Amino acid sequence: MDPRKNPYAPGAGTPPPELAGRDEWIERAAIALDRIRAGRSARSLILHGLRGVGKTVLLNRIEVDAEARGFASVKIEAPEGRSLPARQPWRWRSWTTAFSGCASTG
Repeated sequence: MDPRKNPYAPGAGTPPPELAGRDEWIERAAIALDRIRAGRSARSLILHGLRGVGKTVLLNRIEVDAEARGFASVKIEAPEGRSLPARQPWRWRSWTTAFSGCASTG
């Protein structure tokens, strides 16, 4: 394929022209968010795959959907070989403060 026309363009979360083949994951996330909003338990989602397959793009889409439903979100990158709190201790205080008033009453 001509590299100038190839739609695959890895770019750490850069959205493609179309988020194809992800409807099932988007719906599973929507169900979980709606159940949580209703005070019910929900199934966790684990996204995994090779680099460049669209995990970050999908997470960004789920974040937009969650925020549209009134949820707050934070982006956290887990460093390899190091604990997350040790890497970003200054952020933990701001996140905890920001989310302390976000508890839903249903």
